[in-house]
Amino acid sequence: MATKLKNNKWFCLIVSFFVILGLSLGMMATYPKIATYVKKNQEGYYDQYDMYSQITIKNYLTYIEALDERHNDFIGLAKDLYDDKGNSRNLGAWCETLFEYYTETDDIGYEEYIDEEYSEGGNEYSVPTVAVDYRRILKTINPQLARELADVPFEQLTEEQLVQVIECLLSEMISEEIRSLRGEYHLSELDSIVRETKSESEADEATENPSFSTEELEKDKNLALLLNELSENDLKELQKEYQYFIRLDYDAAGRLSIPYFYGESGKSSQQFAYESLKETSNPYFMSSELAPIKNMTFIYGIPKGSTAGFDYGSGYYATSTISIFYESIVVLLLTGVTILIPLAGLNQFKLIKGWFKWPLEIVSIISTGLIGVYLLMIELIHSVISNPPFLLELSEKFSVNLTFIQNLSLWFMLLLVTFMTLLYFKQLIVQGGRRTMRQNCWCYRLGRFIYRQGKRLTEVDLKEENTKKLALFIFIQAILVSLCCFGWFVGIIGVIIYSVGLYIFLRKHLLTIQQNYATLSQMTEALADGNLDVEMNQDLGIFNAFKQEIVAIQGGFKKAVDAEVRSQKMRSDLIANVSHDLKTPLTSIITYTDLLKDETLSKEKREQYLQTLEKKAQRLKVLIEDLFEMSKASSGNITMNLQEVEVTSLMKQTLLELEDKIQDANLMIRRQFPAHKVILKLDSERTFRVFDNLILNMTKYAMPGTRAYIEILDQSEVVQIVFKNMSADELCVSAQELTERFVRGDQSRHTEGSGLGLAISKSFVELQGGSLDIQIDGDLFKVIITFTK
Repeated sequence: MATKLKNNKWFCLIVSFFVILGLSLGMMATYPKIATYVKKNQEGYYDQYDMYSQITIKNYLTYIEALDERHNDFIGLAKDLYDDKGNSRNLGAWCETLFEYYTETDDIGYEEYIDEEYSEGGNEYSVPTVAVDYRRILKTINPQLARELADVPFEQLTEEQLVQVIECLLSEMISEEIRSLRGEYHLSELDSIVRETKSESEADEATENPSFSTEELEKDKNLALLLNELSENDLKELQKEYQYFIRLDYDAAGRLSIPYFYGESGKSSQQFAYESLKETSNPYFMSSELAPIKNMTFIYGIPKGSTAGFDYGSGYYATSTISIFYESIVVLLLTGVTILIPLAGLNQFKLIKGWFKWPLEIVSIISTGLIGVYLLMIELIHSVISNPPFLLELSEKFSVNLTFIQNLSLWFMLLLVTFMTLLYFKQLIVQGGRRTMRQNCWCYRLGRFIYRQGKRLTEVDLKEENTKKLALFIFIQAILVSLCCFGWFVGIIGVIIYSVGLYIFLRKHLLTIQQNYATLSQMTEALADGNLDVEMNQDLGIFNAFKQEIVAIQGGFKKAVDAEVRSQKMRSDLIANVSHDLKTPLTSIITYTDLLKDETLSKEKREQYLQTLEKKAQRLKVLIEDLFEMSKASSGNITMNLQEVEVTSLMKQTLLELEDKIQDANLMIRRQFPAHKVILKLDSERTFRVFDNLILNMTKYAMPGTRAYIEILDQSEVVQIVFKNMSADELCVSAQELTERFVRGDQSRHTEGSGLGLAISKSFVELQGGSLDIQIDGDLFKVIITFTK
């Protein structure tokens, strides 16, 4: 199966398509089960904490209306509405309250406190007045009073004027608080009855004479039964009409009691209602703390079939619980299928292959967004199971369920994106963490870039101008410190952390510099002691430039020492070779001269000795001439007569003059010359000498009966002349040594020659701007002369 999937990309695609489609249909098939679960497990709207938060807001709105009817002034209303924490409210306290409220809402500011003494009811008190622009608020509340006090500073108001100002400001403050309460209240279809007790002594009277109107009592006559003790029949009547009702009693001290409570679901509890009302007794969004409600009774009821203004109710919670369960199963099944399907099959599609190249960060954001989409799908499920499907009537007998099609399409697209995301992460796991970070992770690439740039910034080459690096380093520090300055106290902590980190970084960098300097010092000491083989492979940071120069000096010392050793060896060899090559013919000459002194020698012997003397003298002459030529060529004390020379003709002439020696050596010369003329600016005499030396070398050292090759290659920019032959003896010297003076391929020195031929040829070629290279491959001896056109 796995092999088949790998080899058939379309089979993989079709399997994936039907798996996603099947899981989408499976998710659609869970809708009826979700609806059944929600129906069994949903709670009433009145079983929620938010329900009692709304009831508290409703209580205070009603309570404020009752207080407004009870008092003729706002100061009296405020005394009952705001919590004075057991202290008697005076004008100074109300100034503090107003100051806190208006400064919090940016309507009033202050400049200074001025203690003003006032008396109220025979008691002296201090009012911390505030130099404020209170007239701006008075103009909108009481224009006439604002005009009267237009020229009077706040601290110079009389007590009567102060009371007027405070009442105006309190009226604005309380009105704003009422607007805040109404803005937060959103319950509807909530039946209510309110009873106010004027005072503790009037409680019994208020029970018989409630504050609600006759019309309200007639409208909620069943709910009004909760004002008195209930019989079983009354309770049953209420339960037939209401799915929820509650009675709340607040005594003169603001203590809450709940005499009657009913919730149809059976899950509501009187204790939960009591604790929720206590927790929400003071709305969190109010600017000032409210006093407890006192001497009030509230009765609320939710008729059967009402939602009381809640959009979802607790059924949404049940929907989300079971939906998350089914979504998790579907995602787990899809994950299993993703693991089983081989990547080799789907990776053949360009779209999927391109998807695998997406950055890890973007796919991670998509995968995080998928979680939010799955949570949004819960709302879709709740909406579908709470409302009838939308049908498109195509005919009397045929209709299309558009809700089903819409949901199926959404689930298919969601699971498709989930499948692609799972495939992506599977690909990352298969290709390995290191490759993933290098190819797919932008953050890793950015981190690597910052690390490399930071490393380049900290790498200082003392041979270069480092002003720009220093300026950039200071600029970065300035940015970091500036960012810390925006954080106030947190910024101070950031500066401390940054300073500690910078100290650790600089200390580590300094220790590294010290270690590198010590290593460099050890290297130079070793070189000074004559150890030219000391290793210098370490990274010495800012001292790398010095290290490279020391390495260059080390290499120069090695070359100088090697050259000196080679020079000493050559000098010794030169003396030995010259002594041998000069001594041999000279000894022969002396010997044969002594023999010729014998008067008894026959004529034939004398002629033979004379021929030998002539031969040895000629050899000594050639040796001295070669040595002289070599000396002049090495010193550069030689004049080159450069003129246009036809190289091919010169080579043919040389071969013609040496034809006898070539035949005596039993060599077959193979020529490869161009058909056209090859003309170069050369010294014809010295070039002829070079060709002569190289061809004579062939006749002396080439294996008899073999072929030797001479080629002239006319190339675009250079002309190469190549001599190739097989050596008769094994070549035990290097190509470089063969061009040295008095060095022969025949180390036994049995053959004719001075050992200066190749050295002279190399010098003559180089004096004419060319090069002479020797290559040895086994017994193949090859000389390449190169001249630039």
